[in-house]
Amino acid sequence: MVKRLPSKPGHPVVTLNRGLYVTVKWTQPEDNGGADITGYVIKYRRMLADVGEYEYISVDGNTTNFQFTYQLNAMTSYQFAVAAVNDIGQGEFTELTDYVRTWNGKHICDQILSCQFYARKHDAVYVQLMSQQRRCDNASSLNEAV
Repeated sequence: MVKRLPSKPGHPVVTLNRGLYVTVKWTQPEDNGGADITGYVIKYRRMLADVGEYEYISVDGNTTNFQFTYQLNAMTSYQFAVAAVNDIGQGEFTELTDYVRTWNGKHICDQILSCQFYARKHDAVYVQLMSQQRRCDNASSLNEAV
């Protein structure tokens, strides 16, 4: 049997969870190209990004979903597409999804791109950043998200 690239996966469905997390789900391609699917590649872009300006995430194994937990910015619209990968290589990407907008609170502290939640106390979220604590005043928009 001649192996080939896999066909496109099913069109991705994007869900927004409390404005904090974006989950992308898809179905396996109808044709795996005669080889097991070894993973997927998700490409995504911000609204107003230059044409062809994408970022990429590799998803290992045969899972059919991925949750963005820190890669996206607050109050920003994104599109997503998915491609399947087998031993031969990467197949074609699906069509891009409609834009999905993240809410305020994705990156709780506006200018901090890598903050880590570690506690919630009296409607204030505290984040750990380089071994320091910083209180973020817009934490009330999170409700019970943390």
